Amino acid sequence: MHFKNNPLFQISLVLFVLGMTSCAGGATPSVELPTPEPLVENTPVPTAALLIEPDIQNNCLDCHTDKERLIDNAKPILEVISENEGAG
Repeated sequence: MHFKNNPLFQISLVLFVLGMTSCAGGATPSVELPTPEPLVENTPVPTAALLIEPDIQNNCLDCHTDKERLIDNAKPILEVISENEGAG
């Protein structure tokens, strides 16, 4: 067993041991979780102002469902002049 006296073997052994100890995870501290407290639900009492539903006007729906309004508000069709014709 003359390889134990070899300096290369001893250095390799030290590096191997250091590598293995560096890969080992550290001891994780145990953390105690706090006990959950019972939840208290605070439900608000609806008031008269909240019970009245607001009159919501949907202008988009009114405009898009009225055919005459669509025609009146439509952008006029413009004649496209081709710029590819003529001397250039």
